[in-house]
Amino acid sequence: MGKTPNSSDVLDPEILDALQGVTDPEVGLSIVDLGLVYRAARSPEGIELSLTMTTRSCPLGELLLDEARDALVNRYGATTQIVAGLVWEPPWHPDRISDRGRAMLRG
Repeated sequence: MGKTPNSSDVLDPEILDALQGVTDPEVGLSIVDLGLVYRAARSPEGIELSLTMTTRSCPLGELLLDEARDALVNRYGATTQIVAGLVWEPPWHPDRISDRGRAMLRG
């Protein structure tokens, strides 16, 4: 991602790969390339996912969480416990957009 996540953030590359197909319909980029994934961690207990939105007023939060859960179930199976939620700290900033996302936005 463009901006280095906090050291406490965990971004498992396999989980990010599973989420690559979850697209923000307003922007047309994946939630991964937009930098909306703040935490994507696996443990023996399951998967923990924290997403943010570009603004608190974004009405798509629950929709994107549902799509992310579906993508993870498709990859890891329905028996995997998935804990997913929205977070607002730190606030999202365009610096979090990946290099790939920036290239896609430029067209």
